[in-house]
Amino acid sequence: MNQHKATIHDVARIAGVSRATVSRYLNGRKWVSEDASAKIKAAIEKTGYVANSHARALVTGRAGSVAFLLGEPQSLLFEDPNFATLLRAVADELGKRGISFLLMTTDDEGEAKRNLAYLQAGHVDGVIQVAWHQDSSAMLGGLVRAGIPTVVAEQPPDETLPVGYVHVEDYGGARKACEYLYERGARRLAMIAGPKGPSGTRDRVHGFIDTVTSLGFGHDADGTASGTADGRDAASRIVYGDYSVGSGETCMAELLDADPSIDGVFISSDPMAVGAIKTLRARGLAVPDDVQVIGFDDSSAAMLADPPLTTIRQPFEQIGQHLVDQLLRLIDGAQPVGVTLPTELVVRGSTR
Repeated sequence: MNQHKATIHDVARIAGVSRATVSRYLNGRKWVSEDASAKIKAAIEKTGYVANSHARALVTGRAGSVAFLLGEPQSLLFEDPNFATLLRAVADELGKRGISFLLMTTDDEGEAKRNLAYLQAGHVDGVIQVAWHQDSSAMLGGLVRAGIPTVVAEQPPDETLPVGYVHVEDYGGARKACEYLYERGARRLAMIAGPKGPSGTRDRVHGFIDTVTSLGFGHDADGTASGTADGRDAASRIVYGDYSVGSGETCMAELLDADPSIDGVFISSDPMAVGAIKTLRARGLAVPDDVQVIGFDDSSAAMLADPPLTTIRQPFEQIGQHLVDQLLRLIDGAQPVGVTLPTELVVRGSTR
């Protein structure tokens, strides 16, 4: 076997099955028994057989790969730990299924057009699109018009589009964070939100406003009014960042300039929370004694923060599994569906 390139005939001979059975195994394992599958798998490992993807594509009409389309500048892949975490989860899940993936990023409008043209040419069977910072509607519309099976890692901007999506309970996660701050004694709460536009920002902002309004934030612990607690007042206590550490520093400074008495902050990402803590410390405020902080994601930044962050955990491994599962179902002709996954409050040292 080592002296020539293994062929499908070699695999069939060693497995003791027909060439047609091996072909069915390679093209989705339909109508292949578990016993035959095990023998074929062992024969492939023994021979080192590698399927000719081009030949298979001619037979099946499929490329055998999908695209992980990051609708963001390439730099954010390294700056935002959530992208790398989700990418790894998706890659692991695709690897289990023997499917290759192509990573594509979008730095500007020209690159977005090139990416769309490449995808429309049939080089992949489907697309997993992730765009947590930018407006993804133009690219998403192009994918839909081209008939490319697509799943989005967030609620799509237009829910009438025939795309699948997987997102977390952003609204509920925001409420958990704000309610916990209230339980811990915070009464003057503010929020650092993510970029305006994506559904994650919108839902977390709504969760903040509704909780501040319903629990009566803006009042001291003894009930003395320290400001109104209606939705308009809550909205005035929100500033918008870009999920980076630097924006967390800047946004926290803006909030303190407007109200130095803030005693609790809900922040839409762990890196922004790290930046906010830097500003609080520079202003002579201790976390959590003077100001309590809750982040969002439970990324690596949460554990490395000083103090370690109380945060809202997103189940990135499950998100990756659902994204891949949904996309493969779409490729096989199923109807698109949406999946909402729960979040979890993880308590650490940035709250009392």
